Amino acid sequence: KKSFPYNYTAEERVLVLSGSATVTPTDGSDPLTIGAGDAVTFHKGFKCKWKITKRMKKHYAVFSDVAEDGDEAEDLPAITCDVCSVGCVEESYFVKEGELDICPKCYEKDKDEYSGAEHQKGGEAWVEEPAKVVKKKKQPPKKKKQPPKKKNQPPKKKQKK
Repeated sequence: KKSFPYNYTAEERVLVLSGSATVTPTDGSDPLTIGAGDAVTFHKGFKCKWKITKRMKKHYAVFSDVAEDGDEAEDLPAITCDVCSVGCVEESYFVKEGELDICPKCYEKDKDEYSGAEHQKGGEAWVEEPAKVVKKKKQPPKKKKQPPKKKNQPPKKKQKK
């Protein structure tokens, strides 16, 4: 079963559709078990360790703060590295086995451990376009240009040796 730390950098609301998990706060509070049908709000700054006890499907929404000037504050990462907890929504590697999200730095440290991981940008699969190889057609050798024949002159005869 999957287990990972998580630091909520913005308020997140979750509706669990199926499956279950135990969420253990890092402040020593009692663990919370959530499952299908539960609606949970995780407040900004909440730190915990998730343990998925049954594969989950859920809907979630992340609510960023409103800045003092009334504009919305910058959206914060919704994908964090399961190794170092850094936000990595811009670029990450998804490992199906264990359903892990790995930041590029942790991935580079142990590529063998995460072989077969799917490279993602913005949470979507990212496939680098292979460099295009352009093959040039072989050109037939160029024929040497012969000077134009002068009009009304007989062809030159070859001399015998």
